[in-house]
Amino acid sequence: MQKPFKRTIHYSLLVLALLLVTGCGESNTHQQTKQTSDRTPQASEVAHQQTIQASVGQLSPMIDKVAQQVLNNISQHGWNTQAKTHGKVTGGLFINWKMDDPSQTNALKTGDNEATAGNHDPQVDLLYLNALAEYMTLHSQDHTYDTEVQKAITQVQLDFQNYSIPKGWLYFTILRDGLLLKNDTLVEDAHTMAKNFYQHWYDPIVGIVFNRAHIPGTANVEHTLNCGAALIDAGTRWNELDWLQAGKSTLDHTLAFAVDPHYHLFYNNIEVTADRQLRVQNYQAKPSTQGNGAEALINAYNTTHNQHYLDVAGQILQSMFGSALWDTDHQGLLFALDMNTGVVEKSYKETRSQTLSLIALYHYNQALHQTQHSLQMLEKEQQLIDTLANHFYQSTYHGYFYRMTPGYQVYVSSPGKGIGVEDYFTTEAMGTALDSLQQTEFAHIQM
Repeated sequence: MQKPFKRTIHYSLLVLALLLVTGCGESNTHQQTKQTSDRTPQASEVAHQQTIQASVGQLSPMIDKVAQQVLNNISQHGWNTQAKTHGKVTGGLFINWKMDDPSQTNALKTGDNEATAGNHDPQVDLLYLNALAEYMTLHSQDHTYDTEVQKAITQVQLDFQNYSIPKGWLYFTILRDGLLLKNDTLVEDAHTMAKNFYQHWYDPIVGIVFNRAHIPGTANVEHTLNCGAALIDAGTRWNELDWLQAGKSTLDHTLAFAVDPHYHLFYNNIEVTADRQLRVQNYQAKPSTQGNGAEALINAYNTTHNQHYLDVAGQILQSMFGSALWDTDHQGLLFALDMNTGVVEKSYKETRSQTLSLIALYHYNQALHQTQHSLQMLEKEQQLIDTLANHFYQSTYHGYFYRMTPGYQVYVSSPGKGIGVEDYFTTEAMGTALDSLQQTEFAHIQM
C-alpha cells in the first residue's frame, strides 16, 4: 500500500527554503538576492548545494515560532460556543476576529456583527486540527496542545461524520490527520467521504465528480481534480477498483477540458451542459486553483506513478510563476488572471493562493528530487515561504488575514462589497498558512 505521508531526511531541496526563513529577517532577502546575482551560475549552484548539506536535519525556528504563536492565538480567541451547524448549536471556531480586538467576531459585512454570532464554517475546524496534528508530529515531546487536539478532534468528528459535499481536499486532510494522530475514526470518516464521492457525485456519463444535482451545472476545477485524486487514493488504499477507475476518469476528462492551451493554466470552472458535455465556463485563472489542482495531480502521481500527472502539475506551476500572476516587484501571487482578456486582477493577494501554491511546490519538488529542473522551482518556493513568514504574517498580534494589498498592507474593501478595513484574522487563512509552512518541515523527519 502506498504511504503518502512518508518523509525522507535525505530529501534536502526543501531544506534550503527553510534555511532562508530561519535566517532571513525582514531585510535579508534582498541582500541575498544581490549577492547571488554577482556569482556565476556554476558558483551559485555550488553554494546552493553547500547550504543544503549544512542544513540537513534542522527544523526551522522561524516556522516553529509562527506556528506556536498562531496556535496560541486560536486556542485563546477562536472558540465560539454559539457556532451553529445545520441550524443547531454545536460549537466550533469563529470565522474571524478583529486583529487588535478579539471581542469583535464573525464580521461578514460592514456594521454590527451581532447577527452573525452563530455563523460557522466546519472546514476551519478541520484546518485547525490539521495544524495541531502537524505540530504534534513535528514536536512529539511538546504536549502544550494536547487538550486543544482532543477538543478539535471531537469537533471535527461532529462536523464531518458522513460528510457528502464533493470537495476532495477534505478527504486528504481528514485522512492525513487520522494517520498522523493514529485516530481510526478520522480514517473511517475519510473512507466514508470517498464512498460518497463515488456513490452520490460521480457521473459515469460525463466521467467526472461534480455536483450532479444540477444539470446543466458547474464543475469547480480544483474540487473536481481533488475528488478524482481522492478516489484514486481511496480506491487503491481500500481495494475499491470502481473508485479507482472513477478517479482516473475524473482526472482524464477534467484535464482534457480544464487547461487553457495558450496560458497552460487551469480554468476556474467548467460547465456540464444539459446533454452532459463539458465546456469552459469561467476563463479566470486563480493561483489557488492552480496550486490546489496541481496538488491533486501530484497526489494521483504518488499513488499511480503515472508520469503524465506529474508533468501536467509541473507545467501548471511553471506557467503560473512565469505569468503576470507572480508579482516580480514584491513577490507573492496576485488574485487572478482573465485568460480571455489577459487582464490581471492585481488589487490584492489572497493568503490562500500563497499557501496552496506552496504546498503544491513542496510536493512537486519532493517528487522530482535533486534534479537541475527542481532547483529552478525551489527559488519560488523559497520566496513563498519568505512571503508567508515575513509579509503576510502579522507578528504583533499573531495571525493572518484573508487578503492583503500587493504591498502587504491591510486591504480596505469597497463600500458595500466587504467589511471595510479588513484587519480581521480568519481561521481559514491561519489554518492554511500553518499547513503550508509546517508541511515543508516534514522533509526533516521519518514517518
